[in-house]
Amino acid sequence: MNLRLAILVFSCLLFRGFDQPAAGILRAGDAVARSEAFKTQVSPFLKQHCIDCHGADESKGKFTLHELSDNFEADGAEQKWEKILRMIESGEMPPEDAEQPKEAKRIEVIRWIETRLGEHGLESSTPRSTPTTRRLTNLEYQNTMRDLLGFELNLSKNLAEDPVKPYRFHNTAEFMLIGPEQMDRYLESARRAMASAIVDPEKPAIHRTVKEWKYEANPEKLSPAEIGVYGGSGRTSVAQGMGLKSWPKTGEFRIRIKASAILSPGYNEVPFRLVMGNDLNVNSSTRQIEPLEMVRLTNKPEDAQIHEFRGRIENFPAKPGDESKGKGSSPSMHITPQNLFDNGELNDRRKSAFDTSWSMAVPRAVIESIEFEAPVADVWPPKHHTDILFVSPLRESDQPAYVREVLRRFMLRAFRRPVTSEELNRFEKIYKLLAADLPSFEAAMRETLAMVLISPQFLYHSVAQENAGLRQYELASKLSYFLWASMPDGELLALAEQAKLNDPAVIEKQVRRLLADKRSRAFVDSFATQWLGLTKLKNVSINRDLFPRFLYYVHAGERTGTEVPYRPTIRDYMHEETVGFIAELIRRNASVLKIIDSDFALLNQPLAAHYGVPDVEGLELRPVTIKPEQQLGGLLTQGSILIGNSTGSAPHPIYRAVWLREAILGEEVRPPPAEVPALTDSAGEAAEKSITIKDLLRKHRQQESCNVCHASLDPWGIPFEHYNSIGKYQPLVPKSGVKVRGFDLKTYRDYDQYAEYLKSINTVAVQADARVPRGPQIDGMNELKSYLLKERQDDIARNVLRRLLSYGLGRELASSDRHAVAQLMERTKKNDYKLADIIVAICQSETFRGLQPQEK
Repeated sequence: MNLRLAILVFSCLLFRGFDQPAAGILRAGDAVARSEAFKTQVSPFLKQHCIDCHGADESKGKFTLHELSDNFEADGAEQKWEKILRMIESGEMPPEDAEQPKEAKRIEVIRWIETRLGEHGLESSTPRSTPTTRRLTNLEYQNTMRDLLGFELNLSKNLAEDPVKPYRFHNTAEFMLIGPEQMDRYLESARRAMASAIVDPEKPAIHRTVKEWKYEANPEKLSPAEIGVYGGSGRTSVAQGMGLKSWPKTGEFRIRIKASAILSPGYNEVPFRLVMGNDLNVNSSTRQIEPLEMVRLTNKPEDAQIHEFRGRIENFPAKPGDESKGKGSSPSMHITPQNLFDNGELNDRRKSAFDTSWSMAVPRAVIESIEFEAPVADVWPPKHHTDILFVSPLRESDQPAYVREVLRRFMLRAFRRPVTSEELNRFEKIYKLLAADLPSFEAAMRETLAMVLISPQFLYHSVAQENAGLRQYELASKLSYFLWASMPDGELLALAEQAKLNDPAVIEKQVRRLLADKRSRAFVDSFATQWLGLTKLKNVSINRDLFPRFLYYVHAGERTGTEVPYRPTIRDYMHEETVGFIAELIRRNASVLKIIDSDFALLNQPLAAHYGVPDVEGLELRPVTIKPEQQLGGLLTQGSILIGNSTGSAPHPIYRAVWLREAILGEEVRPPPAEVPALTDSAGEAAEKSITIKDLLRKHRQQESCNVCHASLDPWGIPFEHYNSIGKYQPLVPKSGVKVRGFDLKTYRDYDQYAEYLKSINTVAVQADARVPRGPQIDGMNELKSYLLKERQDDIARNVLRRLLSYGLGRELASSDRHAVAQLMERTKKNDYKLADIIVAICQSETFRGLQPQEK
């Protein structure tokens, strides 16, 4: 059986048409005119402004131009010209202290290079070395399996992590390949998915566990551990949760709780959820839990109501049996209620569940009963089963025909296009071989469809290539994977079948429909996280001594002092703030320039408390109008950006400058030479000794190897200095030489007393002024924003447009895309840089639709 399956898997992976090089598109050009322009315009420009530093005698940055010609086919020539263009466009070269070219000459050279790069991309006869197809990213795989099967399974956790490259997208074709070692994981996931999707004919036994607690009207007598969520008392308290007696291996479960809320003055709800898996109350490195959705309790104890939660049991990890108790020890599963109330002060040890006097003032949840039941289904077999093994008399009268039709329907959706006879025949043969060895029809279909789910037609994005009839299906998939990170739905596939996706009006309608769907949140989260480098937010180690009130820490047990792993933290909310902000700009079809400054921020109560914005209650993030004195608006002042580009002890102007230039302005910042000392340690020292950042950077620039790069970086980072390492506005700092003491309970009664100490030593105004390269002197964030909006708006919009286009295409942009970008920019500028309209324009573009010259 194993050998036979191995042969079948191998046969499934034999396919044609993937990773073939793109054919070059030839277009004649006036070579004589190009050569003459190079001799009379470009070459003199380079000799006058570049060769002295990048010639035969000197090669700064190991970059030489003296042998450069107008032959773009020469080895490495295209890359050199791309770099020259970036340097001249950004104004980084020639250096500011060197002789500057006249603006007309500079534009003349820029246009020549742009034209030649575009022509070279079209004329090149050299096939692309990068793949032209790509596998599904883990997010796309997870979402595609969800939409294909009709329920959610946590499958991506079993896959190797997608590659990460700062400010780039991991859906790029050159990254998204499949190696032999990945196939085992895909096969395991496919088998797991089909085991859940196709059930056995017999209705399974129901597993049920119920636990009740007596509500006590005098909760002040409860122990501190029971504050927040309570019912019962002591070891029988609802705070200890409920262990399950038994549960099935697969299927949907239902949990019903009878619950209510005790609302303190000033609060009108208790945010509440259940977590399920290993025991939440066990301090163990093997503990694993998963949360269910959050509800908001508003009803009082005298009006207790039933709240229902649903999920798939496969997604919740059971605790393995205890080997020390012998082989008979069985796994365990636990359900634990959580009060998620957070007004921004829970991270204060004084104001925590360990201080009953304060805890009595917070809203609390009352739980009177928890009931678990699984598996549950409205009908048996469940809908996800009959969507695959549909009811038909053919199953009894002509099973081969029934099998063929089951395969055809499933493969059409899995492949996101019509199925060929050859493909159908191949999997029909696989079914026949498997059916001979497996005990039931259902078992044979599970294994056969698992083979479909490891075929390249499923795991790779559709590529029509020379088959014009499939181009519509390819476009349907492009649209859905761009804006949903998932497979096309029935409406898109129907439009593809009717060949209506050529119509720009139809594309616009579909793009706006996809963006309005809740599934578009996956696109916004994936795009924004990679574009803005948001993963750095969680990787920064916050200095607890300097910022003791920032995170919610475990106060007791073996995990004392660590960040609480099982409840949302302010860093989670900061990530959601940034993603939600981009989603809100798309929803409003606002100008892309709002990423620099806006009149609203996306906040909930913990975030508002952190930023100092009053009158925001609850955990739900929502747009909040902000005032100028709150020093917020746009991306540049959001915690996810400021913390992710800090040391955890101090602001890091270079990190923030690199982020601004690369993520926002679209410039490429060279990494520092290996021999250059890092600024990180110096910045940490500055935080403790209160060395001004301007003095620190001036000291760093004294090294010749540092000076050139810092001259183009420092001015972009210094205006961020009003925002500290945890993203709070901070206009005052200690005077030079004053060492900041960290918090400890022996010295300070509580965090409020420590805050008074900090206030007493923060007496000197922050220096946040700098002169931007080739620009004016600016002081602080507001002036930086004003400068960017006035002088760099085209650069900002072009950068976002290019990133959206690259993400949508699933590849890095090339020289041949310059003309398309220019056309899209012209349209974007005329339309006031509206973000949703930019996405529509990209999807309507010939580049995105993959049209060939004869089809344009």
